[in-house]
Amino acid sequence: MLQKIRDGASGPLAYIVVAVIAVVFGVWGIGSYFTPSADPVVASADGAKITHSQLRQAVNQRYQRLRQMMGNHFDSSMFPRDQVRQNVLDNMIDQAVMTHYAKARGYRVTDANLLAEIRSNPQFQENGKFSAQRYKALLSQAGVPPAQYEARLRQSMVGDQVREIVAASAFAAPAEVDVAYRRANEQRKVQVLTVDSSAYSDQVTVDDKAIQSYYDKHPKQFMRPPRVKLAYVSLDADKLSPPKPDQATLKQLYQAHKNELGTPAKRSADEIRIPIGKDDAKARQTVQAVIAAAKKGQSLKQIAAATDGARFQQIDTQTKSALPDAVGAALFGLKQGALSGPVRGDQAWYVLRATSITPAKTPDFNNPAVQARLKAMATRKARAKAFRKKSDTLDDLAYQAPNGLKTISDKLGLTVRHTGWITRHNGGSGLGQYAAVRKAAFSDAVLKDHLNSKVIDLGQQRHVVLRVADHQGAQRKPLAEVRDKIRQRLVAQESQRRAEKAAQQAMAQARQGKSLAQIAKDTQGAKLTQPGFVGRHDNKLDPSVLSAAFDISFDNKSGSAQYRVVSTESGQAALVAVLASRVESGGSKPGGGGPQRKQIAQQQSGYNASLEYSALDHYLRKRADVEIHKSAMN
Repeated sequence: MLQKIRDGASGPLAYIVVAVIAVVFGVWGIGSYFTPSADPVVASADGAKITHSQLRQAVNQRYQRLRQMMGNHFDSSMFPRDQVRQNVLDNMIDQAVMTHYAKARGYRVTDANLLAEIRSNPQFQENGKFSAQRYKALLSQAGVPPAQYEARLRQSMVGDQVREIVAASAFAAPAEVDVAYRRANEQRKVQVLTVDSSAYSDQVTVDDKAIQSYYDKHPKQFMRPPRVKLAYVSLDADKLSPPKPDQATLKQLYQAHKNELGTPAKRSADEIRIPIGKDDAKARQTVQAVIAAAKKGQSLKQIAAATDGARFQQIDTQTKSALPDAVGAALFGLKQGALSGPVRGDQAWYVLRATSITPAKTPDFNNPAVQARLKAMATRKARAKAFRKKSDTLDDLAYQAPNGLKTISDKLGLTVRHTGWITRHNGGSGLGQYAAVRKAAFSDAVLKDHLNSKVIDLGQQRHVVLRVADHQGAQRKPLAEVRDKIRQRLVAQESQRRAEKAAQQAMAQARQGKSLAQIAKDTQGAKLTQPGFVGRHDNKLDPSVLSAAFDISFDNKSGSAQYRVVSTESGQAALVAVLASRVESGGSKPGGGGPQRKQIAQQQSGYNASLEYSALDHYLRKRADVEIHKSAMN
């Protein structure tokens, strides 16, 4: 059967380039099939060898997926290549070990299973059905023979069978589900005493010695990132000044754009629409009957009212382009009052009667408004032509004279301009606002080799070439520049410390029996809120407060309030008091909860399955014969 798929697959290549054919290629990499024998082995796992090219392909694919997920926010510095390479290699080793384990215990994938997996892959389907032509085309475009793809897929499916069996055998005990259900539905009665740190800021003083000490102890906090100033030339179509157009050019434009300059012809009509549906012959008979009745003098509106499935509407002074193609072509070929024949559209038949004709109006060539529009059109065309010509020259000069901008400036008459400081991630509102500019400015060719950039297309017919005029590496900002920032930070830290101390004192008083309401009145900057019963996912409380409310150990039987002091996300100190606990929706009874309990049971089973598979994977990896050749990884 698989051979029939390969033999029957033919036709043009698919227009979509396959990034990932199947999960297996995310692990092994596509290019490994054509790796030469000299390709060094970077690791071996229970007899399976992982080569340098396989690892390189898998790492590159990992970066490609990260770029696809993060888009313009992707920054390779966030994902050090050594760490990514090690993570990918670990995954490849785990896959090899699990596959070896599965094969050793008799797990197999039949041709029928393999065929079903291929047929169900959406990448190989057209209109929801498997396409043999698409199958071969996509594999060919990826450079993978079908036999090799099927062998790798079969190997991957063998390992997947272990995961499926572990998942099928996992379960959650009733008591375990009861605990999970009660946890999901637990509510706690909460009071929160918040102490505003800003109430203490006026009492805090910070001297120069403290500022200097903080500056010396935290040098990394005040680093300025590498930055550059750029020199650049900009070719902008809007800034070009082509010669004024002559009369011959304007007349040529006038003849070519008469309809745009004037008022296009319009038509009004009565229309009957009859959907084709699944029975084209029936719709054709209906439209013929409509035309016969119209020829006897009945109005289309009357005919539509008496005809099943027919819909009447009036077309009110529409241009030809505003109508469906078939309707427009037919209507604009009718004289006023004339009846059309059957008009077939994509999804319906139409019958038309022209009720009025508005002819097109062409303004005089010498009309001032027409002259202004013609001159604007001519200027735009001339600018576009001049821009294309200069852009070609700019491309050539950027390549021929890469060591400076003077040649480009002189030959194209472009002024060399300069930017302020630009970093990799912040370029201000000028030229540096463009990500393409910042990327080029910090490229090795421009920054390290001191060359001009390639031509950068900024869109809207604007091209630039740039070079670095000044460069500063990462360096610590001078104390004078950050003094006020440090002072504010020290004041905030001390204010928060005092607020937290006040909250701790409030907790001690509460434990001695003093009410939170009275404590709030006696504590500077304190405010008491009483949200009542809240759930684990309630959005009425600050996340830190909510987390503390459910982290506190509480026993309803004791009846004693429990307390904890936390810092909120806004930097305030908060005393959290838990007064009571309850479980909603019948969850306090074993087996209660209905559909939600069943869902939680499924989730718990899935969680247990993942733990069991992870434990098996760890056990097999620990016992496996794994050898890593680090010297071959680079």
